[in-house]
Amino acid sequence: MNRTVLWDLDGTLVGLHRRRFKALMPLVAAQAFRGLTPPHRFLRVLPGVLEQVRANDSEHTNTDLMVRLLAERLRVAPDAVASQLKSLAETGFPRLRGCFPPEPLALDTVTRLQESGTVQVIATNPLWPDSTVTTRLGWGGYDPSVFTFRTSGENMRHSKPSNEFYRELLDRLGAEPGECVMIGNDAANDAPAALLGIPVFLVSVPKSAVPHEYSGLVSTGDWPRLREWLGIEEKSCSSS
Repeated sequence: MNRTVLWDLDGTLVGLHRRRFKALMPLVAAQAFRGLTPPHRFLRVLPGVLEQVRANDSEHTNTDLMVRLLAERLRVAPDAVASQLKSLAETGFPRLRGCFPPEPLALDTVTRLQESGTVQVIATNPLWPDSTVTTRLGWGGYDPSVFTFRTSGENMRHSKPSNEFYRELLDRLGAEPGECVMIGNDAANDAPAALLGIPVFLVSVPKSAVPHEYSGLVSTGDWPRLREWLGIEEKSCSSS
């Protein structure tokens, strides 16, 4: 594979129990911030802050914007928010390990690409600090150093599914769309890369789930089919 591989993380390189994560993550965050504000107050503020961070179109990184918005809404000092956010990422987030089971086929694919010298990048939705990215990679059995770049709240100013996320990532990599491929598991978040000219493969996503606007631009299939698409596994054949 002579193209840079952009990997989605949750649900692709590691599994994701989405419903459990959506229920537990706000509670873990509220506990981390309990020294600054009562949990019930934090839980009222968090959804609106996350919505604004996802729509970030400013010069602030996503993490800087999150800190600024939380400080304003909670009426506390930005430094205090930044400290609690770091604590959440480093000591609170690890409590969610059960939401992210390993994906052996994904790990095997990354290993094969590494052995072939392929450049690999983590292109996860960058709402949270990088330590949460490396933590999830560790749960999946990956060495984070395998990936030459990892998107995170600290280094990105846009989020999925905006095309600007992919433009910003290409700029950070100094790459052209045709020099990369994007692999994910979510048509809404990962398929938009195709509109910039990045070939996209969605793992374990039925073709019927891909919006018509991406028809012909996005490939789908299981892990063996992905490895064929990447050119690291020969197409299987059967004889009668």
